[in-house]
Amino acid sequence: MGCGSGRWARLVAPRVGQMNCIDPSAEALAVAARTLAGFDNVNLVHASVDTVPMAPASQDFGYSLGVLHHIPDTAAALAACTRLLKPGAPFLLYLYYRFDNRPWWFRLLWRASDWLRSGISRLPDALKAATTDLLAAMLYWPLARLARLVERAGMNPAALPLSFYRNASFYTMRTDSRDRFGTPLEQRFTRREILEMMQAAGLEQVRFSDKEPFWVAVGVKAA
Repeated sequence: MGCGSGRWARLVAPRVGQMNCIDPSAEALAVAARTLAGFDNVNLVHASVDTVPMAPASQDFGYSLGVLHHIPDTAAALAACTRLLKPGAPFLLYLYYRFDNRPWWFRLLWRASDWLRSGISRLPDALKAATTDLLAAMLYWPLARLARLVERAGMNPAALPLSFYRNASFYTMRTDSRDRFGTPLEQRFTRREILEMMQAAGLEQVRFSDKEPFWVAVGVKAA
């Protein structure tokens, strides 16, 4: 749900029989079509989370990574996703975290970046793309490479901002910069809030990853 450019679908497609990649953006689906051109088991679906033309309880698995926090009613969007799952089917979810495992100064840095996001997200598309690419080059890349140097020196870089990207490609940084600063709505949730939303959506046996990015969780559709 919310396949975007198809970068995650490219990793999943070789492991499944048939895959439905859903996104409300025709532009994103055009990029995904190029990304996934080598696969004949991918079905691109132009739909929003509440207009998906699939029957309830028809899907063997599902995932939504970095998408549902951009929807005003994230809990309702998650419930719409799980309605498509068969009983016993797993659902993998990634939502932006509310820095509930970070120190106060880290949250302060986020507030400054959120002020920046509120301005960038209002720019015309071409200028927005150029600005987020510039942020990837001037912010993401230097901080990520600094974290990699710290790690190679034998120290733990986890406390450094954007250390998660230390081994990522510049393409990933560009994509995530656009996702982070180019969207008008960004919601963040604590681990507890995500657990409660997943349970309310009919997911059980919920497990969280304790590694970055936070928070990633998987649950199983209840019978």
